[in-house]
Amino acid sequence: MLVHGHPFDRSMWAPQQEPLGRSFRVIAPDLRGYGQSPATSGTVTMRQLASDVEALLDDLGVESAAVVGLSMGGLVAMELAIASPDRWWALGLVATTAEPVTEAERRERLAMAEALEREGMQPLADAMGERLFGPGCAQDVVDGIVKMMRANNPQGAAAALRGRAERPDYRLGLAALEIPAFVCAGTHDAWSTEAVTQALIDCLNAPTSLLLPKIGHLPNLESPDVFNRELLRFLQAAAPARA
Repeated sequence: MLVHGHPFDRSMWAPQQEPLGRSFRVIAPDLRGYGQSPATSGTVTMRQLASDVEALLDDLGVESAAVVGLSMGGLVAMELAIASPDRWWALGLVATTAEPVTEAERRERLAMAEALEREGMQPLADAMGERLFGPGCAQDVVDGIVKMMRANNPQGAAAALRGRAERPDYRLGLAALEIPAFVCAGTHDAWSTEAVTQALIDCLNAPTSLLLPKIGHLPNLESPDVFNRELLRFLQAAAPARA
């Protein structure tokens, strides 16, 4: 299960579909309010997004899976793993944080949610812009992500921003997990900085970690070959634990 970040959609996992699909069944949904999934107005919490993923797996008859989430998708992955650790045989956390929302971040997210509902996706695309990418990111990747951000539903993005403004502290829940975990971040990530990533690593039980030099907030797109190789190696090693 691949869970995309904000404000993206399932197509951000395109470079992973075929390499991972050689060994595993890959499911990459559009979260509520993104891509082709309908939006909900108001506030959509990370728990609600996790419940949507759980319901999807139930509908598909999938009893056990690995979950990998990027940024906001990482928050959803944490919600899933902490709530039902027996369902998940591996946890991947990419460019994300386990720490609770700060008051400054809460205000910023609520203000941006209002701006999106007034003006559409452009304010968010402008605010994130080139901060997403490392210095060597290919221009076609940059252009594709900016296009993806602009195409998303501002109502859905605003609802998720309000949900992220209520983000809990995941650290104690993660510390109690015995699920194999994979943590990946880039050295040029403006949000998942070295300190944020180290705090995430510190609350996990012997995680596998991958730090990619000169990579920004989207390591699966900026360095897909290395990302795919290391994630696949981790998943293949963790898979026997299902037994």
